[in-house]
Amino acid sequence: MKEGRPMRRKDRLVTEERAKEIIAKAEYGIFITADKTGQPYGVAVSHVLDGEHDRIYFHCAMAGRKLDNLKENPKVCMNFVASSYVDGEAYTHRYESAVAEGIAVMVEEREEKLYALRLISKKYAPESFKDADDYILPKMDVTGVCRVDMEYLSGKVNEKK
Repeated sequence: MKEGRPMRRKDRLVTEERAKEIIAKAEYGIFITADKTGQPYGVAVSHVLDGEHDRIYFHCAMAGRKLDNLKENPKVCMNFVASSYVDGEAYTHRYESAVAEGIAVMVEEREEKLYALRLISKKYAPESFKDADDYILPKMDVTGVCRVDMEYLSGKVNEKK
């Protein structure tokens, strides 16, 4: 992945591998787009990391503001927080966070869409995963899937030492 802007707090910077772990562990991500005028828009999404291909997938509606923005500007950012709490004794905030930037596209190819929806199902409903296709297949034509091809990834952690 490409180099990003240097992080100010290098003591909190983690490896790309750890940043991927944070993304995988996070309950949700904030998907951030901007329209052609630069007006930002962020929304929480249920995501899954496909670390093998440096991609993030999430399901969504087939229309809406984020998709309108993608048509105008496919460059996006996603933020993730895997853990967070205030450490009052140390006067600090403890956290694990990651930022991914890249290009987002709506998945049109049926096999990739099914692959992504299965990954999402395995993450969010592991106890029901064996029956996932029974749920997914009838809804494929009315379910959108967005893919973010990561170009930049960083992670930042403030852990108790």
